[in-house]
Amino acid sequence: MSIRLATSLAVLAAAIGGPALAADWGEDWSPEEVYRGAYSTEPKDWTEMGDENDGIHIETGLRYWYSWGSQSLGLGPMTFEESDNAHSVEAHIRVEDDATRTYAKGWAGYTAAINGEYSDPYGSAPVVDGTLGYGGADFGWSAFGDGKGSGVGGFVGYNYWNNSPRTNRVNYTIATSAGDIDWDDQTGVWSLPGASVDDKYELHMLRLGLSGKAEINQFLDITAEVAAVPFATINGVMGGHAGSSSGDLGPYPGCPQGAAPCLYEFNGSPTNISGWGYGAMGEVMVGFTPFENLTMRLGGRAWYVEGTYDATWRQVIVSAPNELPDVGDPPAPPNPPYSAPGLSQANVISTENPFSLLRYGLLAELTYSF
Repeated sequence: MSIRLATSLAVLAAAIGGPALAADWGEDWSPEEVYRGAYSTEPKDWTEMGDENDGIHIETGLRYWYSWGSQSLGLGPMTFEESDNAHSVEAHIRVEDDATRTYAKGWAGYTAAINGEYSDPYGSAPVVDGTLGYGGADFGWSAFGDGKGSGVGGFVGYNYWNNSPRTNRVNYTIATSAGDIDWDDQTGVWSLPGASVDDKYELHMLRLGLSGKAEINQFLDITAEVAAVPFATINGVMGGHAGSSSGDLGPYPGCPQGAAPCLYEFNGSPTNISGWGYGAMGEVMVGFTPFENLTMRLGGRAWYVEGTYDATWRQVIVSAPNELPDVGDPPAPPNPPYSAPGLSQANVISTENPFSLLRYGLLAELTYSF
């Protein structure tokens, strides 16, 4: 015990009487003496926010897509086809994080003009209007990135696509009972109230793919992506489909006396479609940076989806006003000479109808990065 105590006192005496090893907090004090070289920068500069090395990069800008499109929908023995060219303007943004080599991007576009032609069982005509809109987002990981903008990796994303050039608008009746039929009890002539709608085809698409970017030098880069669409849904309206051999809603003549019942069939609602499909998407672009942070790119893009859908509509059957036989003795025409029309309706579904949609074209981009 005495040896341990003596040793402790000797150490304590040496610590008190020896030279001070702590920093001298005098007039010559500086942060470097405290940090003793452990940090290369002061705390206020640790984040380097706003510097080109801060690890977060954003690109945003506009694109112009000149595209050619085609679509084909079968419905029983009938085929509805369309082809066009369109001018689309698109906004986009991309955010990259160098630390995790991840990125997120989004885009949205709308068509300024559509021109083409269509054909269906009722005829053919030019396409001069319609709707083409799209938008989506991806989240990706540049698994083989160099942390400086170049790399290859995978992504998962979603794309909405409204591909609805204006084709034929065929009438359907809004009559739901015999009381909605307009008819003349003296002549038997009758007609139906009606309406019509434009085509509308909307797709919701899952994207799984690979993307890559190669910076050749500070002025030139190449970007590319390819995506599988393992699942897509399609919903909308076939405005060009009618449930009868004619889309006319009248006027029609009454049914002659002694003839078999005169029955007429009409669509009693728009033809709604709902289905699913699969496909692929891809694009490639070459970029040129003439000024710092400003990049121009040119390339191409293609989208394709195919699958099957179910079509449903309300079918209306009208029995025309019927000319009545003479009555009385001597026989004389009845008054009124025609009986009232009748109306019945049923819901119809046509399943497993094929469809395909294709759009491809030239892509130009102006992007600002910071």
